[in-house]
This record gives sequence, structure tokens and C-alpha cells, in this order.
Amino acid sequence: MTFGERVQALTRQYLLPGVVYNVLGSNVLAARLIGNGKKGRGYKVEKAIKYTSSSQAISFSGLDTFQPQQLETKIRLNVEMKAARQGIGISGLELIANQDTDVRVTDLMTETLEETQDELFDKVGDYGYGDGSGNSGKDPVGLGYIIDDGTNAPTFEGQARSTYPVLNATVTDLTSVGGELSLARLATLYSNVTSGTGMTTPTLIDSGETEQDLYEQLLTPTVRETYSAQGYYTVTKDSRGTVRFGSQEGLVGKHGFVALSYKGIPWVRDEKAGQRYSQKIAMLNENYIDWFGWAISGQAARSLGYEPISFKHTVVETTFGEGPMSEFTGFNWKPFVSAQNQFAGISDMLMIGNMGSWQPRRQGVLTNVDEV
Repeated sequence: MTFGERVQALTRQYLLPGVVYNVLGSNVLAARLIGNGKKGRGYKVEKAIKYTSSSQAISFSGLDTFQPQQLETKIRLNVEMKAARQGIGISGLELIANQDTDVRVTDLMTETLEETQDELFDKVGDYGYGDGSGNSGKDPVGLGYIIDDGTNAPTFEGQARSTYPVLNATVTDLTSVGGELSLARLATLYSNVTSGTGMTTPTLIDSGETEQDLYEQLLTPTVRETYSAQGYYTVTKDSRGTVRFGSQEGLVGKHGFVALSYKGIPWVRDEKAGQRYSQKIAMLNENYIDWFGWAISGQAARSLGYEPISFKHTVVETTFGEGPMSEFTGFNWKPFVSAQNQFAGISDMLMIGNMGSWQPRRQGVLTNVDEV
């Protein structure tokens, strides 16, 4: 019903508090990795890995002579510091208009900061599927870099994949079979990335919505009926950041992502994968993929005026901000200062972090997945 001026002149509209973001989509991979972020140190994080066996073990008897040799079996990998930023500006007149609590519905400055935080987080979700070559190599790296066999990323964390084949992930192109997904091809990928022990077993299968729908078509009627009766599985984290995978009923009210299951591995659908990693199905072992975030603290914080961000939303309803977050997300911001020659407040938000892996051979992907 349309009301006339007789009603409108005497009655205010009611604006619900908060803001719902209808632009940003799901960001599953970024939320999981950054949620479990580790502390970045120095200008790069290094780790020694064993890339080959010395083959020095040998049987002996009696007074056989031993010939000890040094074991040259290790190299160092490194995760470099990368950064991204987004500036913030608010008109001083807008802040004045929003300052009176009796007429203010949502705090403008709080909403602006949370919006910027989410947009920068969303951008990191884009990086999470790339190979780090964007913007002249300034982009943080993602699955396109880690899950590679040397085709797109011949150098991995400072070492040549051609020299150290152990740094190659499993990449299976389905073009030769018409892009046809099958349970047998999933099983082969699974076998290629695991040795059968607990720590080497994949922990997550990640794809876009289209690819997960193709997998669902492979499920037998019995399995379909099971999902119908019990609901889909949900992947979530508890207050300590521990990843949980269970029935929907057991996770009611908790932040998480709906998932199917393959060999007991949660299969999540990420809109970011659909946009940046289409026609691919990634089989991940999150035990060997890390997010390193650098917090601005100490003398750097005092000199530059930045401080780490705590991911807590108060006025924004979004798709990926509710779960427990590590303190090492790499997100930092500078409090507002007065702009020069403008009646405005300006701020800056930085993300300083990067993705890394110490065992890319435990990661795999099916590419050019098109049908079943």
C-alpha cells in the first residue's frame, strides 16, 4: 500500500540496524587458512625439508670396514612476505550527520571499517587461487602456485621444481577423456597424494559449485537418500580453532560450510573457486598448507601508527566473518587521521601475509572437469 503525505509527514520510516552485504560471496579457502594463520617473522619464513634419501644404510658382518658419509639430503624452502592494501576515506560532514545517537541507526565509521576489512579479505580469497604472478609478481601465492607440476610455477619457494621433483604436486588434466569426472579418477588422485597414513590423508576437497554438482550426480540413490534423511555435513571450527566435520544436526548454530563427503573427506563448494579456479577440483592436505600473517607491532607499530585487526563484526552481516580467527591473520589498520586540505578522515588497511606449503606433493588437482 502506498501512503499519502497525511501519513508520511507524521510517521518516520524504520531502518533496521546493520548492513547486509549482498555482493561478497563465500570465501571458504581464505576463511579456513587465515582462520588458522601462523605468525610471520622476518622478511621470509624458511624451513628445511628432506628431499631425497641418502641410501647409506647397508648390512654388515664381522669386521667389515665402515665408510661414513655426510648426508646431503636437505634444502630450504621459504615463504616470502607479500602485502595488499585498501585505503579508507570518510567525509567529515558525513560523520557529523551520523554522530547523534538518538537518530543514528548504524555507526558509519564502524560499518566503513568492517566493510573495508571484508573487501580486503575478499581480495585475499582471489589470491588464494592464483599463482602469485599478478601485478608483476606482487600478489600473494595461492593454489595455482602450490598445486603445480612446474608448468605454471617452475620455481617453488626458492627452489627449482625440475631439480627437486618432490616439490611437484599432482596435476591431472581430464581433457583427454572429454573432461569426464568419475569416482575412479577421484580415487586415483587420492592415491597419488597420500601414502595411506593419517597425516598424509587429504583433509579437504575444494571446488566451485558446478564441480560439486557434478560429483553429486555420481552419488548412488542410496547415498542421495542418506543426505536427504540426515542432511549435508558441515565443516566448522570450534572456539579453539580446531576443524570439525560432522552432521548438520550436530552443528546447528555454529559457523561453518555445507559439505558433501568423499572417503570421509569434506567436499566444500567455494564461490571463489568457481570464479578463480573453474573446472578444477582440488584435493588438499591442510596439514601441509599454511597461511603466515605478519602483525605490525613493537617499534614498527609505534613509528608507523598501525595495529593488528581483530576479526569481530558488530554491524555487518557477511558470509565469512563469524568464525574464530587466528591472531596472525596479517590484517592491520591505521586509526583515522585528518586529511590534508580536506574536511575528512582517512585511514589505511593492510594485509601482510602469504600462503605456503612444505609438502606440495600431498596436494592434487583435477583440471578441465566438464561433465560426468
